[in-house]
Amino acid sequence: MKKTICRTLCLFFLVILLIPMLSACKDGRTMYELGDYKITEKEYNYLMGMFKKKVLVTFDSSLTDESLDLELSPGVTLGKYLEARYREGFEQSIISLLYSQSLFDELGLKLTDEELSHINATATAVVAYYGNYSVKEFNKIAKQYGFDDEAMRSVYEMQYKENKVREHLLGVNDSKITNDDRESYYRTAYLRYQTLIVNTLYKLHTDSSGEVKFVLLDEYEKAERERLVLELRELLVNKNMDFDYILLKEDKNLSYMELWEKYSDDKFYPSGLYETANPDAEQLSKSNVLSAAYESKPGEVKVVTAKRYFEGDSSLEGGDVEIKPGDYFEYGSIFVQRLELDSGAYDRRESEIFFGDAFESGVANYTYFEHLTKHQDSLPYEVMISSKIADYTFASVKANELDYYYFAGGGEE
Repeated sequence: MKKTICRTLCLFFLVILLIPMLSACKDGRTMYELGDYKITEKEYNYLMGMFKKKVLVTFDSSLTDESLDLELSPGVTLGKYLEARYREGFEQSIISLLYSQSLFDELGLKLTDEELSHINATATAVVAYYGNYSVKEFNKIAKQYGFDDEAMRSVYEMQYKENKVREHLLGVNDSKITNDDRESYYRTAYLRYQTLIVNTLYKLHTDSSGEVKFVLLDEYEKAERERLVLELRELLVNKNMDFDYILLKEDKNLSYMELWEKYSDDKFYPSGLYETANPDAEQLSKSNVLSAAYESKPGEVKVVTAKRYFEGDSSLEGGDVEIKPGDYFEYGSIFVQRLELDSGAYDRRESEIFFGDAFESGVANYTYFEHLTKHQDSLPYEVMISSKIADYTFASVKANELDYYYFAGGGEE
């Protein structure tokens, strides 16, 4: 069975589609194997425990192993949520680490005496801090987390090698990244769309003092805006040229962008909006606009309900409508069109809000994984995974408090 590393990124990790499973490993301790390169059970425990701790801290620094029993929703604990959302990313990071060890040797890289000394000094400092300079005492503590001094040192060396491979390929501070790399990542990782917004509830009014206020539409204005929604739906979504158009009678042949320019109540981003092309379930559940764009083909238009929070300092009332400060209310319709990606959007000032540091980080990860993919394709063997991996979950592996607090706290827990 030939392995394949999918080029579509999720959380900027490799996606492994087909990997053989080993029912048992030769020494009973190997979890991953790539030719002569291995991840042992203790190394796996170390890496999973550290990954788990970092994930918990991103949610809330007070979370502990016991917190995984917290119920987020009926039948869904924090532990189950983390497993569903982050487990694949963790396993993919292990694959990346393993391939980097092979590539390190293929590139003829070496760790200098100074680098080896630094690795040893770091491990020795952690042992000294928690084990009072005794490896034996340290291992008594580390055993609770599923690893020992030897596994910790081994992981340090593997991570050092991975960083050295990355720097060799991408340059110091990713200085070798090119515009072609950015464009390639952009076209893999992003989608572009536009939103034509029709407000059927209120309008913005600027009074004599220059203050902008929400003002509810009167009956005539509301009826006209609702008619516009109906006609735009028939024209853009249903492609019905035979509908009895009134407001759009002279505009039936206008393009979506021409209609956007003429009728949209929001024209902040004339070039469109940009989002990740692979949003997770949580992102999609929070944005019906993003869901519509994600589920569309370029040129297709979908309509969703427009919703927003009312940020006024007093209630907005009129007729049978009352909107209080902090309310999340419906105010109209949004016609979402998925657009073709335009070259170099990440370099333009009008769209820079959608990119930034996260984009540059994504480019670097994507480019690095492209190198790993090429290396993978050149190898005569593939990754093997122990069936024991099924016994491990974020709930069963203890969060690595040792290294995390040592490094994060500068040697203080």
